[in-house]
Amino acid sequence: MKYPIGMQTFPEIINEGYVYIDKTALIHRLITQGKWYFLARPRRFGKSLLVSTLESLFKGQKACFEGLDILNTDYTFTAHPVIKLELTQADIVDADSFQRFISEQAQDLAEEHQITLTSTRFERQFKELITRLHKKTGKTVVLLIDEYDKPILNTLESDKLSKVKSALNAFYAMVKSLDQYLRFVFITGVSKFSKVSVFSGMNNLDDISLDSDYATLCGYTKKELTHYFDASINQLAHTLDIPQEDAYKQIEQWYNGYVFSENCEGVFNPFSILSLLKKRQFQNYWFLSATPTFLIERLKAKQYDLSQLDNLQIAPEGLSASEPENTSIQALLLQTGYLTIKSRSESLYQLDFPNKEVRDSFFKSIVEQYAYIEKGIGPIHIEALKNGFKHQDLALVFSTLTQFFANLPYDIAIQEERYYQSIFFAVFKLLGFLIEVEVSTNKGRIDCVVWTDNRIYIIEFKLNGTKEDALQQIKDKQYAQKYTGLGKHLSLLGVAFDQKERNIQDWIEEAFIE
Repeated sequence: MKYPIGMQTFPEIINEGYVYIDKTALIHRLITQGKWYFLARPRRFGKSLLVSTLESLFKGQKACFEGLDILNTDYTFTAHPVIKLELTQADIVDADSFQRFISEQAQDLAEEHQITLTSTRFERQFKELITRLHKKTGKTVVLLIDEYDKPILNTLESDKLSKVKSALNAFYAMVKSLDQYLRFVFITGVSKFSKVSVFSGMNNLDDISLDSDYATLCGYTKKELTHYFDASINQLAHTLDIPQEDAYKQIEQWYNGYVFSENCEGVFNPFSILSLLKKRQFQNYWFLSATPTFLIERLKAKQYDLSQLDNLQIAPEGLSASEPENTSIQALLLQTGYLTIKSRSESLYQLDFPNKEVRDSFFKSIVEQYAYIEKGIGPIHIEALKNGFKHQDLALVFSTLTQFFANLPYDIAIQEERYYQSIFFAVFKLLGFLIEVEVSTNKGRIDCVVWTDNRIYIIEFKLNGTKEDALQQIKDKQYAQKYTGLGKHLSLLGVAFDQKERNIQDWIEEAFIE
């Protein structure tokens, strides 16, 4: 079987004999029940292939759809002029480069269709292109825009964002005015920013990002996985010398769990599945294709409490589009695929990491970027920590933990204990231990509680305090009482940090006797 890893061109996948997961029944519903659409999905989730499939469909390339579900419908494959804008193709770093990209695209398409443009403004050139294409062909035009938010994400943390938003407003206001000339408009992106901010009155744009009808439009369902890849998964199981049933279970743990509408089934990450089946090895394929640097920098800037990720909730309105510069951490993590919907109560969504790949990779990235550790070094320290806890060798544990703080630059102002707690939290998550941060008791708040197989560690940190002070606080406030009677040994740990040295200064342990 040929796996189309990284391939985004539908005709090439079909004509070259690569495996294609048939989504054309859903696509048929999409194009026959509406006209103006917006879809947000994480990167590497099949958006560009979907756009390419729509392009072939509207160009009337019926031969490419031989054997696919859409041929069982009454769709006629009428050819339309198609304009496809791929904003990832250009280096858009400000409003001028966006305008230049649109202008160049309009001129290139005009030349291709032997149309002369007289306008000089970028949005007017595009309007002229569409109206003249309609007049020349007698057909309404299809407009496909892939990764619309690239200009925003490129300027999100800069003073250029305001002008970029104005340029986008001008462009989309023009597109809105061309309804009579357009057959179909489809816009994709990673993030969902407000219509007021970006789309300028496009109140006819149907956002299907959380629509249950289209929750599986991108990504692979369990049924699709077994239908298309059962033989490949059998080969994977043989390579790993495990039963096929176990291979399916591991695939589910590693790559399933993305939910794009409440009460809908989860889908598997397509990029990771294809990479796994080709390489026959469980790895963090999706995460390694790009790291969430801008997200982690925002987490650091806002001193975000990482422990909230263990029980993160968000109101439905929090999932709605917002101004780019005001989008919450929760919404950004959800939209970019690092979190997903797990359940919904009457008034709140419960969010969580979709799977092992994303959870482990996210915390590895947190450790690397918070602690300034080179890639590949962190896992060595993590393995040493596992051995230290396994053999109850706290000297090894703390000597290893100091490695995670050794590279903090002196020009970073780290005044809060939370920064250190964040590194601890991420490290212990990678160990696979249950970790609780800032645990409330009737007498105070415990800094950190770590659960191992047979022991519970109750930890108090002191920034510029002593290890004895930290240990005494645990005793005075009777933090251990909360964990008595659970059948586990209890260890009290006082940890002193030296702010000047930016590292663990000393630590002290005392067993708690019930």
